[in-house]
Amino acid sequence: MASKLYLAVIGAILIIGSVVAGIVVLERTSPNGSTTSSTITSSGTSTISSLSTSAPSQSSTSSSSNPLCTASPCAPMISGWLHTVPGSTSVYDSSGNVVQLEGVNVDGLDFGTGNPATSPDSCGKGWSIASSSFSSVAAWGFNFVRIPISWENIEPTAPSQVSNGTWVHHWSTLYLSELDSVTSQFGRTHVAVVFDFAQVDVSAAFRQAPEKTQGGECEGWGNPALLYPNITSPSTGQELASALCSFFNDRSLVGKSAPLPIEAMEAAEQMLAARYSNSSTVIGIDMFNEPWSDSACGSPATLGNLFTSFYTEMGQAIEKVNPRLLLGFEEPPPGLMPSSPVMSSPPSISNAVYSFHIYTSDWSTAQPYVKAYLSNAKSWGVPVWMGEFDAFEAGCTGTNCKLDQNWQADTQALLAYCDSNAINWSYFSYYSLGTSLQTPVPHPEILATLRAEIST
Repeated sequence: MASKLYLAVIGAILIIGSVVAGIVVLERTSPNGSTTSSTITSSGTSTISSLSTSAPSQSSTSSSSNPLCTASPCAPMISGWLHTVPGSTSVYDSSGNVVQLEGVNVDGLDFGTGNPATSPDSCGKGWSIASSSFSSVAAWGFNFVRIPISWENIEPTAPSQVSNGTWVHHWSTLYLSELDSVTSQFGRTHVAVVFDFAQVDVSAAFRQAPEKTQGGECEGWGNPALLYPNITSPSTGQELASALCSFFNDRSLVGKSAPLPIEAMEAAEQMLAARYSNSSTVIGIDMFNEPWSDSACGSPATLGNLFTSFYTEMGQAIEKVNPRLLLGFEEPPPGLMPSSPVMSSPPSISNAVYSFHIYTSDWSTAQPYVKAYLSNAKSWGVPVWMGEFDAFEAGCTGTNCKLDQNWQADTQALLAYCDSNAINWSYFSYYSLGTSLQTPVPHPEILATLRAEIST
């Protein structure tokens, strides 16, 4: 999520009261929803119990048009798992047909510190998702959703270490049950899912950071707050940059009281990938939302190499348990760092999809960035995906919206360029299309503009 969007937590939350069949069986559940695995493996490393990674299988309808799409155009429906082909910038289905991913972000499951919105934290935050999105996304003709989630919500309780040096992770069964429910409901509407490991301002440990104050937000979200025990309040931009620099260099800020940060996050992403290894509704994982740091961490090229190394390690861990997922690897968005792109090479993983976000003032400002990302994708032979954009602030829900007065034509030009160059895309976000949140432009106008550019 880009820093200029300040989304309110939306009201109603769908919480499934019973645990879906196949979810963790040999675990002790605490009152806050965290769990302790009774299975310990891999001495000296983070562990994932095989008993905690199962979820109901999902299958997609094989027809090319979603029967729930209510008006033309409708993006071709995604049937089954997707894959990439070395040297190609397209994504393919199991029959070898090119698939254009055209979707929308459904936000809300990334907020909070492990708690649902019905039990908000000290900042009034908690995870939730708009139940109307399940039917709306299909009816509107999009073929997938990108769902920002957070490591904090997956693992709100710190891992514990046993005598042989093994770290035992305590995944939240309440949160994972919600992800199962969300996946199942989108699957029933023939809409595919990509999970995004989101962060904005690193973690809920960071309070009142400059952009959060402007947007009326109290805290960041993403990485567990337990990784950052010595953060001042209010936080500074330098603290954010320093924390991300430490993360991408795999330096712990808590000593030996927790696993190294990349290894710990790797365990969470690997667990989630394994959990959905039999679900063809879940087609991918976006491995880290909007990476960035500042010059104190090194040159842009140095940071680009850190990002490539991180994505390689994370992606290879995911591939071990679920080799069928598309794996998104992101560049820092324009504005978060002095330059973008910064990566000079892709990660060494299969099914890699190169991702970028566009939050610029207009199409003329965005175009050089989009062309640079496309150039990289072509030279690397990987597909490319615009994972977030807001129609040049037509969908802005914050207090500092600066609408491009030519937003409609500019958005049409952006998406036409994407479609003509096989750039996949997902609009940010559902909340500025299907809820009562105020935006600079009426919701139907934004949706109509997006739908006009859907490929059939």
